[in-house]
Parts: sequence; C-alpha cells; structure tokens
Amino acid sequence: MCPDSPVAPRVALADVDEEMLKELLALALVQASADEVTPPLGSTPSWNPERIAWFHAYHRAAAAGLEGPAREKTWAVVADGTVVGSIRLKRTAPGSAETGIWLGRSFRGRGVGLLALHLVADEARARGFAVLQASTTPANMAAQALLSSLGAELIVEAASVEARLVLR
Repeated sequence: MCPDSPVAPRVALADVDEEMLKELLALALVQASADEVTPPLGSTPSWNPERIAWFHAYHRAAAAGLEGPAREKTWAVVADGTVVGSIRLKRTAPGSAETGIWLGRSFRGRGVGLLALHLVADEARARGFAVLQASTTPANMAAQALLSSLGAELIVEAASVEARLVLR
C-alpha cells in the first residue's frame, strides 16, 4: 500500500487459516495494542502469553463460521495484497449480527476500514441479516466517524457508543 496514493486501496476479506493466523498475529504484535485486539488477560496490559493464546483460540474457533459453536466468523482484511487487520461478523439474535474491526496503526485513516465494513455488511446481507451492530467507546471518534459514514445510527451513552445499521 502506498501511503500517499490518492487511489482507494483494493480491499478484500480473506479466510483465517493457520498461515493467515500467523500473519495476523505478527501484525497485531507490532501494529496494535493488545487492548485493541484482545480482552484484558494476564498480569500486564500489553501483549503477553495469555493474550496471544486467546488470539489463537479466538480465530481458530471462528474458523467454523456463523453456524459453528462460536456463531462467529473472522476474516483478515487485505489491502493491495497486504494483511492490514481483521474484521468479524457474529450472529447475535435472529436477523441481527455484530461486527468489529481492528487495523494496524500504519493502515488507519486510508479508507481501508470503510471498505472492509462495506464488505462485511455485504456478507451480513447475503446471509440474511437485517441489522448490523457495532460498539465502540465515546473516546474513539475515528470509529464513530467510520460507522456514521457507513450509514449507521449511533447511540451515545456515558460508557459506550452503540451503532446500528439497517441492511437494505
């Protein structure tokens, strides 16, 4: 990906197999804080063995897809042939799904997130979901802007921001 290119990147979603899982973890360790990618685990707030084990287990469980035990599917986000992050789709209720995304720091602000969210919304729509939801924090203005530009309605509360996109 060329950082100064005025051309939108070519973005695709790729299944997470064992090789892709290695690439995603390598990216996350260098380009994302552990708190952006995993729940708080272990004795430190940074990347640690517990968080790395969770990362592996999470993506392996999601490999079974929306009909599997996790009721969730993850993809690697690939921009111009480079793995730049991950996005997920989780069945939450009849007709509803939830998404979440993280991108490596150096790939943010280039339009990749919006393109990836459009792709996951297409996946949700193709699977018959009517509503796509996402959550972020009040401080994460970039995520709020991204979700708004996708057309999501934002519900701002003291501790969270809930986004709801009706899929047409």
